[in-house]
Amino acid sequence: MTQGIASLLFAILLAGALPTRALAAPVARPLSFASVAQTALQDNLQLRAAAFDVAVAQAQLAQARGAKLPQANLSGSYTRNQEQPLLADPNVYAASLVVSYPLSTGGNLEARIRLAEANVRGAQATYERTKQQIVFAAEQTYLQALLAAESVAAAQRSLAVANESLRVAQVRFSAGAGARLDVLQAEVAVASAEQALVQAQTGVGNAQANLNALINLPLDTPLALTDTLTPRPVDIALADAIARALRERADLAALRNRIEAAQAGIDVAQSGGAPTFGFGAGYALSNANGLSTTIFGGWLVTLGVTLSVFDGGITQAQIREAQLQLEQLKLREAQIRQQVELDVRVAALALQRAAGELTAATKAVEQGRESVRLATVRYQSGVGTSLELLTAQSNLALAEQSLASARFNQNAARIQLILAMGSQ
Repeated sequence: MTQGIASLLFAILLAGALPTRALAAPVARPLSFASVAQTALQDNLQLRAAAFDVAVAQAQLAQARGAKLPQANLSGSYTRNQEQPLLADPNVYAASLVVSYPLSTGGNLEARIRLAEANVRGAQATYERTKQQIVFAAEQTYLQALLAAESVAAAQRSLAVANESLRVAQVRFSAGAGARLDVLQAEVAVASAEQALVQAQTGVGNAQANLNALINLPLDTPLALTDTLTPRPVDIALADAIARALRERADLAALRNRIEAAQAGIDVAQSGGAPTFGFGAGYALSNANGLSTTIFGGWLVTLGVTLSVFDGGITQAQIREAQLQLEQLKLREAQIRQQVELDVRVAALALQRAAGELTAATKAVEQGRESVRLATVRYQSGVGTSLELLTAQSNLALAEQSLASARFNQNAARIQLILAMGSQ
């Protein structure tokens, strides 16, 4: 009796010494298809880099606008000279306040502002396109994880059917109504189904690790995907999709803003041959470089003009360079427009193909289930063979996997079309 009590106390102490974390399984984090995009955008390094590009462009715009405003400079100095007979005061004091304003720069400052504004819009468009690409990658990886989960479910169903077939074969063999070969074939089918299940479960682990990486979670975080590979229809005509893409694609908008910036760059270069006018006014205090012990003050007004008479052809070369850059960007725009239309057409064709595959795969699964039902009845009644039943089960497993793939392809083509149109 005493020994039993001691053993019980030892077991209690041992259980208490075990870490609580090891006893409790980690709770899976729920994740829906609708929320995966926003989750992926949170603290994304690629998106943060694009945001810095926007901030840099905005700072450059502020500099360009600031150059058109009046500039005020305050200066002061003190100098101690060696004492000399002619100097009334060896201490030299000077202070001045000067305000300058560019009356005209030949369009240079205005062109620089337009250039900077176009660069800001281009950076913002690039930022939006980066967001769209991140959303697409996250949603595509989510769909891949769903496909992996569907594969596991299909493998589990196949294993359950194989186990049932093995049970029936063993019962028939024990009753003398079946052959040993039927049992062996059923056992092989079970082993194959178990292997397929292991492979599918490994695929789930890989898919969830990839998804964790995209949404900035530890790679071993368990996820509970709350959606399924339900087909999501897209109701838009091809012509409307192409028109929308040409109108809304952010990368095309970024290139158009680069063209506007290049046009402003031509104006900047052309301003190099125009006269510039400036105005300045100020007030200065000094003791006349030490010639007086009294500090005097006076105002000043300046009106200046500058004209480049000869610069060795630099201005003309700069204009030519800017014009060539503009022509290059226009050619690039034509290429991008063609690529945008191609992206939409390819995605639309993929969506159309996926719809056909989905219809065919759904019908194949229905036929496969009916074939398994009939083969099972025939085998249990002694009319059919085990090979007939195993073939029907194998065909059903392939049909279910094809159906899952068709659902994935339909969803993947849908988000590909959304990305091609420049939407989110």
